[in-house]
Amino acid sequence: SIPSVRATICSSHASNESVIANDRMGAKNNKCRHISGECVSVADDPPNTFTGESYTTVSSMTSDYPESEYDFETSDKAYSFLSFRLSYLFVTLVVMLADGLQGTHLYVLYEGYGFSVASLYCLGFITGAFTAPITGPLIDRFGRKKSALLYCALEVGINMLEQFPFLSGLIVSRVVGGITTNLLSTVFEAWVDTEYRNRGFAKEQYETLMRDSVVVSNLAAIASGYLAHILAESFGNVGPFEGAVTCTAIAFAVIFVLWTENYGKPVGQEGCKADDDAQTKSSPLAELKDTLDFIKSDTKILRVCITQGLTLGSLHIFIFLWSPLLKEFSAAASGAVWGLDAQGEPAYGLIFGAFMAAGVLGGICSPLCRKIVTLLLSPLTKSSVPETVTVDGEGSVRPMDVEFQGALCYFCCALLLLAPCLMSASSEYTFSVALFSFIAYEFSVGVYSPCEGIMRSIYIPPESRGSIMTVPSIIVNVAVAISVVSTESISRQTALCVISILMMTCGILQLSLVSAREWASLFGRIEKAKRASLKPLESFSASASELRRSLSVHFPSFGADIDDDLKEKED
Repeated sequence: SIPSVRATICSSHASNESVIANDRMGAKNNKCRHISGECVSVADDPPNTFTGESYTTVSSMTSDYPESEYDFETSDKAYSFLSFRLSYLFVTLVVMLADGLQGTHLYVLYEGYGFSVASLYCLGFITGAFTAPITGPLIDRFGRKKSALLYCALEVGINMLEQFPFLSGLIVSRVVGGITTNLLSTVFEAWVDTEYRNRGFAKEQYETLMRDSVVVSNLAAIASGYLAHILAESFGNVGPFEGAVTCTAIAFAVIFVLWTENYGKPVGQEGCKADDDAQTKSSPLAELKDTLDFIKSDTKILRVCITQGLTLGSLHIFIFLWSPLLKEFSAAASGAVWGLDAQGEPAYGLIFGAFMAAGVLGGICSPLCRKIVTLLLSPLTKSSVPETVTVDGEGSVRPMDVEFQGALCYFCCALLLLAPCLMSASSEYTFSVALFSFIAYEFSVGVYSPCEGIMRSIYIPPESRGSIMTVPSIIVNVAVAISVVSTESISRQTALCVISILMMTCGILQLSLVSAREWASLFGRIEKAKRASLKPLESFSASASELRRSLSVHFPSFGADIDDDLKEKED
């Protein structure tokens, strides 16, 4: 589902970011075209127009032709980028729409079949844990376009199997689903990052494409919930899965017709020649061992991995729990309550759409929240210079601000998830309280998700970020599988309480990253604020003492009476 894709976005970079880094090497310097049998570097030499046995630059021809007649290259490139942009955004729209459709009614569908939902659900996490380390290298060698087509074909098969109450088919669906989740979070981003370089587009155009991609993904996530609600009312619980089949088939056709193939390159490869020895230099297991050793060598990296692993795991468990919890709480709800359909059941599609809208709104509000935190934590004196680092796309960032923003969000999430646990399931207000808490939790997820990306940029080296984030992804998948299965023996409210404890732990670990110097600055600010708040009281006390002395001078008996009253109170 969309939340699981968002929650496993780190595992996408686990197998993808190393590819991106390698593709950047020599992408511009090795593009050339042949003129009269010679290889002329596009990056170093001006564009040339072949004329007979020689070639002349375009600039020498500008006097003979008006600008509108020789500027064909720019217009063709603009058209090429437009078609490239539209094809990628359309595929993103239908793929994310299909992924959202199948996530809204998964629990109620399995429950209607009469099978153990927890057992089936955990199969995907187990498969994802074992295939995550090898997904990236395999799609690099197999080809990104072919991998995207494979994803679409597998998703069509999965969503068709989900529509029939056969246990063997559902088991296959869940196992393959773990593989397709890794493909979804890897292959499309890897393809577009390499393809825009192969086509020679500017970095600014790529940034525009990524911005549009985020907008389209968010809109698809919100729309998928409401579309799933309509399909479920019209065709039953299998309706959203039928819609997912249609969307994925459309994506397959567009990719097959419009996309071109590209491949990844092994680390250290230069130029356009492939080095076969480099591809077999190290196995995935050897790379995993090196990554573990590197993580253990730096406690801050270890804490970042644990923190973000726990937040991912908590979100995965929440995705599994919210449907049965709201169904359990809806039994006691009375009257017209938002979130219930005409039959008194939770409107899963509408609620899912509300979750996604809250997450998008949280992401929009995240920069504003960071500005507020920065303002509150800014040094009181100009002589106090805070610690800052430079982050790509963010500029100069003070780590303490991001760390505190993330920690506050984690503590807020813990309290929001704890609220439904403290209420009785038979109370008529529990459903409404739980629904509000869950929507607010999704909003908080949207707020802290950008913070986690900045934290990775601050503490994890970019050349190792992909492989490092694979480790918490593996741990999270296994941990979530165990947690989901354990819900067969503990109540769902207890499981929700466990998530609350995990989020509280994340907040504590996040605050442990703040440096001693920044803590000293914060305590100094608190002490200064304390003195400033006590200053009016001290001034009032001094004025009162002065007034008492003045009265004692002019009215001696008044001072004696006051002293007697004070003694009586002390006695």
